[in-house]
Amino acid sequence: MNIDNEARCFMRLLKTLLDDDKNYLLPIKEHKNICSSKNLLGYYDRDFVYLIPSVVIGICDTLLIRQKSAPLNMQKVLKQLFALNMIKVHWVLTDEVRYRPQKRVGKTRRRYITFYKKQLTKFIAKECLGE
Repeated sequence: MNIDNEARCFMRLLKTLLDDDKNYLLPIKEHKNICSSKNLLGYYDRDFVYLIPSVVIGICDTLLIRQKSAPLNMQKVLKQLFALNMIKVHWVLTDEVRYRPQKRVGKTRRRYITFYKKQLTKFIAKECLGE
């Protein structure tokens, strides 16, 4: 897999977020069981992981600023992840690509960064753990 530095940085930050006990993912069927003492990064089901963009990107930017690094160009990162078939996108009639398709969770419809669960876990294991 050929991936540029910004996308690799985002994936490493994402792995760090997922490994941190202060953050969590919630099964879609349990969307009402929110823990107020932790950061909800998103939801998951059998096939996908739905990340809340404002939360994930905000935390990543905060971590990068603390390290005195520039924030990531998320449009470029999402394009790269799409090219690697890691995220699900939505095609608009004007042939534009939406990198954050809508998903209904409970009664709320929001836009999420939608990772293919199998691809995400495989990439994190291979690239971030050095396996």
